[in-house]
Amino acid sequence: MKTNLRIQLYPMLRLALFIIVGIVVGEKTYGQVSSVAWFSAFALSVAAALLLRRYGVAQSVALFLASAFIGGCLTVSELSSVGRALPGRGVGYSAVIVGSPEAVGKTVRCDAIVTGIGRPFKVKASFLRDNRAESLKPGYGIKAFSEFERPASYPGADFDYGRYLLYHGYSATTFIRADEWRLEAVSLRDLPLLWRVRISALAFRAKLLDDFRRLGFSGNGYAVLTAMTLGERVSMPDSLIDDYSVSGALHVLSLSGLHLGIIYSILSFVFLRRRRWLVVQVTVVCAVWAYVFIVGLPVSAVRSAVMLTLCSFTTLLNRDNMSPNSLALAAVAVLLCSPLNLYDVGFQMSFVSVLFIVLLYRPLYSALPGRAKRMFLVRDVCSMTIVSVVAQIGVAPLVAFYFGRFSCYFLLANFVVIPVSFLILCGAVLVVCASGVPWFQELLCHWLSWLVDFMNAGVTFVASLPGASVEGVRLNFVQLAMIYVAVASVCILVTYLRKMRSLNAFKKPQGL
Repeated sequence: MKTNLRIQLYPMLRLALFIIVGIVVGEKTYGQVSSVAWFSAFALSVAAALLLRRYGVAQSVALFLASAFIGGCLTVSELSSVGRALPGRGVGYSAVIVGSPEAVGKTVRCDAIVTGIGRPFKVKASFLRDNRAESLKPGYGIKAFSEFERPASYPGADFDYGRYLLYHGYSATTFIRADEWRLEAVSLRDLPLLWRVRISALAFRAKLLDDFRRLGFSGNGYAVLTAMTLGERVSMPDSLIDDYSVSGALHVLSLSGLHLGIIYSILSFVFLRRRRWLVVQVTVVCAVWAYVFIVGLPVSAVRSAVMLTLCSFTTLLNRDNMSPNSLALAAVAVLLCSPLNLYDVGFQMSFVSVLFIVLLYRPLYSALPGRAKRMFLVRDVCSMTIVSVVAQIGVAPLVAFYFGRFSCYFLLANFVVIPVSFLILCGAVLVVCASGVPWFQELLCHWLSWLVDFMNAGVTFVASLPGASVEGVRLNFVQLAMIYVAVASVCILVTYLRKMRSLNAFKKPQGL
């Protein structure tokens, strides 16, 4: 059957768009429309689609409306679950630590799952700072007595911290004094299986963090290494984060497609001669997902893992594994699991950057002269440049919208951090694997430490250049939308002009 619109070539993209519409409407109408009403509308739409199977257009409309309704239903359900009723006064409870402690002033903050007072829920706990609080690790159990409060923003702050916590799954905040808690083993039987697996994975990550310290990593080197390899940014000083942000290299500290792609490539290289075997692909994909659990299931890493899973198995089927359909399917999977991920800045930047790469990389790379494509080093430099530029074009409006900043030397910074980050990740894997050969592991640690220091120095140098970033950019949502509409219009126009040029060249009489 022929398609009458180009967007019909991408059914998953349309499905994702309708789910997003449902999530937005569900969030805006939360408290006014119940999840039962949303589910009823979903059921009616599915029934209508079944009855209208002889009418293709009407059936498609019913199915896409069903997608929007299920998006709204899941959003309201998740908001209701997170915004649960809290005890009105102080109460005793058990909890399991699920985040690394972060010292902030006179307090130590960490994430915890509260059990023993109804259905388990996630809180942002602040302990009065002392040696006991600073020694907490993921997987530790505590008995405590404190009062829970609904997440709220700081008075006079522009950033809505309460909304941020709520949309990231925190049902409450609590302050625990030194004499109101003690370490105690806590049963995990009441927790969902996913949380039990996640806690075990986070405990293993804490062990790896201790191993890096034991091997002699410290200071900024330790902070960047653990951020890049294990997603642990608690020890990152604000000045270093600012340097990476100003230089446009902050993405290397956020676990995403770059990091998982390198790990996937390493594992695929190990099984080079058998990489098309189904069992090998399953093994590699399982290893990637195990890594995603260890680093705490950040949204960008989950998106990348879904994409790699699709790429792995579509390769076996000789299908196109880098298309808007694959990216949309990854978005649908992430949003169906947790619709509020839509409001996560990392989710938005991750998908927008990959979407721009998927749409623009091939046309720009194909426009390169044939001679440049045949030269090994020139080809790789051009490829990396195109990826960096199109990704930056995609996320720059979002960066300006959320952070009021535009990095001017992002291309220079990426020429340093991308190849070096590849070496760092490979080196970190080798360090972990070389635990049985101490002298070789020590040699690798010295080399790895030098690489991290070199990358930090390069990023700091770029950030210190005059005019490294434009600050104070302020965009509203309408301006943000118009920028993306303008970029899309330019891309469509260029594509149309290229087609017209090719058509004219084909029709041009020979000999003229």
